[in-house]
Amino acid sequence: MRSWILGFVMVACAGLAQAAFQSGVHYTELSKPVQTADPSKIEVVELFWYGCPHCDSLDPALEAWKAQLPEDVQFVRLPVVFGRNWEMHARMFWVAKNLGILDQVHTPLFNALHRENKRLLREDEAVEFLARFGADPAVVRRELKGFATESGMRLADARARAYGISGVPAMVIDGRYVTGVGQAGSQQALFTLMNALIEQRRSAR
Repeated sequence: MRSWILGFVMVACAGLAQAAFQSGVHYTELSKPVQTADPSKIEVVELFWYGCPHCDSLDPALEAWKAQLPEDVQFVRLPVVFGRNWEMHARMFWVAKNLGILDQVHTPLFNALHRENKRLLREDEAVEFLARFGADPAVVRRELKGFATESGMRLADARARAYGISGVPAMVIDGRYVTGVGQAGSQQALFTLMNALIEQRRSAR
């Protein structure tokens, strides 16, 4: 009985939160939903750039929020390339992901760019940085231009175009709703909005 009441309260709270936000104001509803990677999950995608100060500012809160997501929600990061200086950082992401060291690399990469004044734009710099986390330098050099990395870069570009985004950080809920800190109003509002949209998608299934 208590669990039923708790579930009812959570849904009711999500409904109230959703009512405080407006489509076209706080988030954009895509006219053509984008297919998600796993239809059995509610997908949350973050499109970002490691060199973006707004992405850097959001990341600690996003990490904490991500850690609390239920099992039916899948969180996906996609580094996008909207400028020449963005490309190497995106390649480093895909190499780290494909080598299984992304969890160790993710926050230090933000720190290197925003607190250690590193640029990490050259191949040698990228190799040296990833080697600190146990990656074989020869493998990193190969993977920076390898098939898996190129496939990841194309995937992120295609997704960004399908979502219609032109800036980061951008959040996409289940291939249907696009929002961000500025659109939602604040970081706190963003997480409240995303929780409400996740619950909306859950209820629609």
